[in-house]
Amino acid sequence: MKKATLFLLLLTFYLSLSAQHIKYEDFIYDANIQTVLLHGSKGQLESPYLRLGSTEKLKLSFDDMSNESYLFRFTLIHCDHNWRPSDLEQFEYIDGFTEGDITNYAFSFNAIPGYVHYEAIFPRPDMRITLSGNYVLIVYLNDLSEENIILTRRFFVIEPLARIDVAIPYYPKNLEYTRLKQQIDLTIYATDFFNSEPQKRINVNIQQNGRWDNMKTGLKPTTITGQMLNYDYPYGIVFDGGNQFREFNMESYWYRSMYISQILSIPEGYRVVLHTGYSKAKKPYETLADINGKRVIKARKGQVTATEGEYAWVEFWLKVPEFTNADVYILGQLNDWQLDNKSRMQYDKHAHMYFGQLYLKQGYYNYLYAVVPDGEKEGDVTLIEGDHWETANNYTVYVYYRERVPDYDRLVGYLTINSREARR
Repeated sequence: MKKATLFLLLLTFYLSLSAQHIKYEDFIYDANIQTVLLHGSKGQLESPYLRLGSTEKLKLSFDDMSNESYLFRFTLIHCDHNWRPSDLEQFEYIDGFTEGDITNYAFSFNAIPGYVHYEAIFPRPDMRITLSGNYVLIVYLNDLSEENIILTRRFFVIEPLARIDVAIPYYPKNLEYTRLKQQIDLTIYATDFFNSEPQKRINVNIQQNGRWDNMKTGLKPTTITGQMLNYDYPYGIVFDGGNQFREFNMESYWYRSMYISQILSIPEGYRVVLHTGYSKAKKPYETLADINGKRVIKARKGQVTATEGEYAWVEFWLKVPEFTNADVYILGQLNDWQLDNKSRMQYDKHAHMYFGQLYLKQGYYNYLYAVVPDGEKEGDVTLIEGDHWETANNYTVYVYYRERVPDYDRLVGYLTINSREARR
């Protein structure tokens, strides 16, 4: 008991010490860490969420581009609806141990360069989550100090107490958006506990596909009728329609699939050159199948993906005029939806093209090109990809209720729906 109390005190100290440095988002802190996946038991395309009190599990996996293994540990941090750490102590939302060891690892085989593959399943019987809400998984080496954190990943624990109804009308309130933007008409049917200060205690976030940069946050009901909350804003809740995602398949380096121009064997492994991309901004909408910006890590038949899948530098070329006072980024789950330096493309004035490269493991990938004006944080995909009401986007609605004792945001509603299912 004394040891457990001491650990909690030390953990609280480390968290407070490094809180200003930890990013409570999907982020990799160590350049050696690659291909971080966190998903449900049904497969890589399943979003990372758990139902409170269920036996559901999440699977974490990642590669460490190292020639030796390490004992990595993980812990869980509860956050509010804006992804800021809650004021709760860990014992208030975790029953049992507050950290776990990642002991399942294997060295790569016949892969250049070599790496160590790690996997972990949680929650565990000795680490039960007792409250709903937003959570961040922190993986670290040895102790939870700033220099030892290697990655953070977001996930959700839900209490399905609210029913959510989403519609995307053909004619938006702003008729200038017709056939372009997607307006979210939202109604939430709440249970009795919503009768207590719903305007103050209810917050709704809406996410398009896996993006965080254009997420609508802190939405409040405009009218309340009994147990029905309406979100009827004068100009609507509007997202760019965008376009279907671009794609490439590099499950095998033995042949060039569609959208791959060259596969080169280099001392460091492979280099994959994609066919030059062009703007779709002024082209008609094309119905193309995609996986809404996600990725599926998978090697060719006969290979064990986890330990035999190989890495390649993937080159992206985009032939469009240079944007002034703005940068162009590659965007998708292939880079954790980050508009960062690794994803920013450089303009080649001689070739009149943008160039970027990412280090990726064998698999199937979706992506878009986004333009970010100087000083902005949200990407605009319409300037290169186009803008179409018909686009099949996934929308996820998160409904949070602010509890008073203890003081935290419960996640009482969660719905993912495709825009084609919501058309009205």
